[in-house]
Amino acid sequence: MAETEQSRGIDLGAFVSIIRPQNCIIGGLTVIAGIAIAYSTQWGNMGPGLSSLLHLFVYGYITYFVVAAGGNVVNDIYDIEVDKINRPHRALPSGRLTVRQAWRFVALLSILGVVFAWLPSRPISAVIVLCFEIIGYTYAAKVKILGIAGNFMVAFSFAFGVIYGSVAYAEVLGTLTVNPIPIPAWLFFFTAFLILQARETIKGAEDVEGDNVRNVRTIARVYGYLPAAVVAGVLNFLGVLSYTLIWIWGYADITLWPLLFLGDSIVMAAGVLPLTGPANRKRLILASTLDKVGALVGLIAFVIIPLFVIYL
Repeated sequence: MAETEQSRGIDLGAFVSIIRPQNCIIGGLTVIAGIAIAYSTQWGNMGPGLSSLLHLFVYGYITYFVVAAGGNVVNDIYDIEVDKINRPHRALPSGRLTVRQAWRFVALLSILGVVFAWLPSRPISAVIVLCFEIIGYTYAAKVKILGIAGNFMVAFSFAFGVIYGSVAYAEVLGTLTVNPIPIPAWLFFFTAFLILQARETIKGAEDVEGDNVRNVRTIARVYGYLPAAVVAGVLNFLGVLSYTLIWIWGYADITLWPLLFLGDSIVMAAGVLPLTGPANRKRLILASTLDKVGALVGLIAFVIIPLFVIYL
C-alpha cells in the first residue's frame, strides 16, 4: 500500500529545492536594481539617502522572492511528467513532495507576495503583483506548451523585477504619472529579457526528448537544432547591444568598463557556442550556463551602476 502524506511526513528539503532558492535570491536583486536606478536617475548623489528607502528594498526583495518561488512550484506541478524524463531527481517526480502539498505551498507564497507588495500602503504595487501571479500561473498551466510564448514568459518574469522596482519607488514618492520608469531601467529590462530568452531557447534544444511528453513547441522541436541556435545567437547579440547602450548613452561611468567587457564577452560566447554544435548537448548546457552567468554579471552591474552614481 502506498504511503499516505501523513505517514511519510514533511520533507523540508523538498520544499526548499522546489522553489529554486538560488534563482529567487538572484532574481530579487532586479527589484533592488530597479529602485536604485529610479532613485539615482531622479536624485543622483543629491538625494535624501538610500537609508530612507530601506523598507522598500526589503519588502520589494521579499515580494520578488516569494512570487518567483510560487511560480517555480506551479511550473513543477505542471511539468511533473516531463521532469520524470528530464529531471527525475526533482521534488515532485521523485515523490519527496506531493502535488497537494505543492499547491498548498503555492497558496501560501502567493498570499505573502501580495502582502509584502502592499507594505507599506502600496495598493497599486499589490495589484501589479496579483496580476503577475495570475499570468505566471497561467503560463505554467497553458502557455508553456506553446514553446516560444512560454520562453517569453520565463524571460519576462525575471526581467520584470527592475520595472516593478521602479514602479514601487514611484508609488512611494507619488510620481507614478511622471516618468516612473527611467530609460536605464528599460535598458536593463531589455538586456535581461533578451539574454534569458536566448537561454530558454537553448534549454529548449537541451530538453527535446522530455518536451515530447507535453508536446512543447520549442524552436528546436518544431524547426530543428540549427534554427534554435541561430535564434539564440541573435537574441544574445541584441542583449549585448542593449547592455552596451548603457555606457554609450552615458548612464554608466566609463570607469566601470570591466563590467561591460566581462558581460559582453560571456554572452557573446553563449551566442556563438551553440552554432558550433547545435545538437551537441554538452555545448548546449555550457552555452545555457554562460547565459546564466552573463545575466548575473549584468545584474550585478545594474546594481553597482546607480550606487556608483549615488556615492560618487
